Amino acid sequence: MWFEILPSFGIIVVAMAFPHASAYVLNKLVVGNMYRRSMMEFEQRIQYLRDKRLTGDPYKINGLEAIPDE
Repeated sequence: MWFEILPSFGIIVVAMAFPHASAYVLNKLVVGNMYRRSMMEFEQRIQYLRDKRLTGDPYKINGLEAIPDE
């Protein structure tokens, strides 16, 4: 019957979702937080360095209030 495919479908879904779900745990252990910024483009690397310079933490969300008025 049609329900005989459910166990194999469940195994495939879990096997495909495992790397995505485990990335949060691995980033927490290796990097120290659960998210990782993409630095594939030059502009993204510049934004990473800017946030690190302004707040000391590149993963902290910051806006115009983080830029000092001088």
